[in-house]
Amino acid sequence: MFALIVLLSCSRQSAPAPTPTPAAVRVYLTSSAGDQMREMGVSEATPAATIAILSDQKRQVFYGVGGSLTQASAAALAELSPQKRRAVLDAYFGENGARYGLSRTHIASSDFSESTYTYAPEADPSLSGFSIEADRKNGLLALIKDARAAPGADFDLIASPWTAPPWMKDNNQFYDTSARRGGTLLEEHIETFANYLVAYIEAYRAEGIPIWAITPVNEPQGNGGSWESMDMSPVQQRSVVSAISTAFQAASLDTRVLIFDQNRKEMDQYTSVILGDPTVAPAVFGTAVHWYNSTFRVYEDVLDAQHAKYPDKVIIQSEGTADSLANPASCEGVCLSPPCGCEEMYIWWQNDPWYWQKDATDWGWDWANDREVDHPKYAPAMRYARDLVVGTGHWLSGWVDWNIVLNKRGGPNHVRNFCLAPVLVDGETDTVYYTPIFYVLQQFSRFSRPGGVVVGAAVEGPDGLEATAIENPDGSTAVHVFNDSGAAVVYQVQLGDRTIGAEIPNAALQTIVISP
Repeated sequence: MFALIVLLSCSRQSAPAPTPTPAAVRVYLTSSAGDQMREMGVSEATPAATIAILSDQKRQVFYGVGGSLTQASAAALAELSPQKRRAVLDAYFGENGARYGLSRTHIASSDFSESTYTYAPEADPSLSGFSIEADRKNGLLALIKDARAAPGADFDLIASPWTAPPWMKDNNQFYDTSARRGGTLLEEHIETFANYLVAYIEAYRAEGIPIWAITPVNEPQGNGGSWESMDMSPVQQRSVVSAISTAFQAASLDTRVLIFDQNRKEMDQYTSVILGDPTVAPAVFGTAVHWYNSTFRVYEDVLDAQHAKYPDKVIIQSEGTADSLANPASCEGVCLSPPCGCEEMYIWWQNDPWYWQKDATDWGWDWANDREVDHPKYAPAMRYARDLVVGTGHWLSGWVDWNIVLNKRGGPNHVRNFCLAPVLVDGETDTVYYTPIFYVLQQFSRFSRPGGVVVGAAVEGPDGLEATAIENPDGSTAVHVFNDSGAAVVYQVQLGDRTIGAEIPNAALQTIVISP
C-alpha cells in the first residue's frame, strides 16, 4: 500500500453524475446501501486515489471461488420445493449465476451432517465392506450431482475427511468431548487410511464425480473434541502424505494433495516439516488454509512468507464462515424481554443491513483470549470481501466458502455448531434468502475465472482501500476493489495506456471488468 499523496477533495455531492460505461468496460457494485452486483457507470470526477494494474507482474494461477457441498446443505435444500432448490444450485453453479469454479465436500460425516457415519464401520483393514451408500441415503451424492448438472456448471471438487473410521484411531471414537480430543490415527492404520481415501475417490468416480484434490484431514490441530476430528501432528501428517502418495500411484489416481487444512497463522508448523522434506514435497500440490485466527486479519505476512519459501506450491482457502451463532452476542439488541433463547432470534434472517454492520459475532469473540486484538466483532459481508480481495493479492490461488446453504437457524448440525451460509432457507414457507455474502461471492467469482492469472495491483489512496486484479483466460481483466476507509472514494484504474474512473462508496466491493 502506498501512502495517500492527494486529499479526498471531491465529495459525493460535488462529483458529477456517473457517465455511461464504454462497451469494453463494465462496473459492478455490491454494497451496504443495498446494491447487489448492480451494474453502474464510470466516473469522470477528479480522482483522489489510483490503482495501477501491473500486468508485467504475473503472480499465481487462479483456480476460482467456491462453496462447500455438505450433507447439511443437502438437508436444508431438501426442505424446499424442487423449483426453489434448482434455482439455488443454478445461482451458485450455473452459467448465469456465480459460476463457482471450486467446491469442497466432506469424506464421511462432519459437524455439518445430521448424524455421524463412516464408510467403513467394521474393523476390517481390507476395507471389504467399504460403501458410500450413506451419502446416497442422506442426499449428499444427489446434491453434488445436481450441482454438476446446473447449466454451464464446471467446477473442481476438494474432499476432506474430518476423521478416519473410529477403529483406526487410538480412542476408537469419532470424537471425545470429555477428553476434549478427536483421537489420533494409529500407526498401524496409516496405510489403511490411505487405502480408505483411494476407495472413496474410486467410489465417487464410479458415480461420475471426479475428486480434484483431497486433504489428509480437516483441522489436524483439532477442535477440542467438539465434533468429528482427528489430531495429526506435522510429523504424522508427513507419514500419511507419503502413504497417500504410494496408494494413489498404485491406483493410478491423479488426485492432488493439499496439506494442513487449518488456520493460516499456524501453517508453517506443517509446511516446514512436510514441504521441507524433499522426499515428500513432490507429492504435495499445495496447502489448504482456513481463516479462523481472526475476524478481520488476512495474515498477508504469513501468506507472503509461505509463497517465498515454497513458490511452486499453491495456497488455497478451503474453509471460512461466520460461526457459533448460538452464542449470546448474536442476540444483542433483539431480546427485549429476557430471558430469551438465542435459538429463536435469527437476527440474521432476511436482515441485509446486519451483514454490513460491525456487530456480528463468531467463536473468537466469545471464547478466544485475544479477542480484543484479533477477534473484534466484524461485519460478515465486509469480512468476506476483505479476505477475497486481500487474500488473492497475497498468493491465495483459490477461495472456498463453507456450506453453500443452511436453514435460517444455521443448520442442521448434529452438534449444534450453527453457522451462517450465503444462502439461508425456510422450508416451512419455501423461502430462500440470498444474503449480502452471496452477492459478494457471486461478484468476485463471476468475473474471476479459473485459469486466470493474478497480476500486481498498486494502490495509492486512503487506508482501507484495497484492490486485486486477475487476467482471465478470455483476455479480460477483473479489478476487484474493496473500500473500508469510512468514506466514498473516487479513484482511477490505470491499465497500460487506459485510464478508467470510478467511485466506490464505503463498505462496498466494486469490480471493474476491462475487455481486451
